[in-house]
Amino acid sequence: MTHDRAAFGFGVLAVALAALALWTAYGHVEWRLVGIAAPIVLVVAGIGILLLSRRHN
Repeated sequence: MTHDRAAFGFGVLAVALAALALWTAYGHVEWRLVGIAAPIVLVVAGIGILLLSRRHN
């Protein structure tokens, strides 16, 4: 079974942007919290992409 790393990365980005858009539409966005959460989401997505890119023998 192969994993598509690009699709995983794009999916994480799309979910994060959609969540931010819903948050903006239906509530007050605390940009300070977004500034803290965005790098964390990017690091987690990067780790996930690295794990998917490993060769399993």
